[in-house]
Amino acid sequence: MNFTNAIKVSGVTLNSVQPMYEHQSWTGQKLQRATGIQYYEVEFTLTYNIKDRRQVDNFISTYSLGKPFPMDLGHLSKYTGTQTGAVSSTNAVAAGSIQITTNSQLLGVGDMVQFTNHTKIYRIIDRTNTSITVFPALRSSVQAGEIIKYNNIQLTAVLDADNEYKTPITNVVTLKLKATENL
Repeated sequence: MNFTNAIKVSGVTLNSVQPMYEHQSWTGQKLQRATGIQYYEVEFTLTYNIKDRRQVDNFISTYSLGKPFPMDLGHLSKYTGTQTGAVSSTNAVAAGSIQITTNSQLLGVGDMVQFTNHTKIYRIIDRTNTSITVFPALRSSVQAGEIIKYNNIQLTAVLDADNEYKTPITNVVTLKLKATENL
């Protein structure tokens, strides 16, 4: 989404959807299992003067029928840890795996990462000095030497089908939209 300053993007909310199953036995022990793929949903509001509606009309016309668009996640896109310099995988890793061997790195648990060959956003759930464990499991394979992106993360999303593209007859328009990570 590349709007000029005339279009304000605000109220951005990122929601991690993780289908889970939970069972509690008669002893009180809980069992939890992931039952599907994790993905992100995002809600955001566009505010603009009606004279600047052409940009929003263009965005809606281009992306309302399922075409993916990139979206900056604001402060969530900015890395705040101690890693400096490039991080890459040292071995090829198959889709479905969760552990990636890396060159020396300082990425931390909770950091978001992406891989060069696909746009899915992953979260680091465990680490050593030479590997990271990500959630969810890899959707695509990772090649040996592939760069692991940890700064300027962008969500690739698709506008939800149930959005209402209502434009009131006022000078200032507020349009709330929902989108889902493009898997």
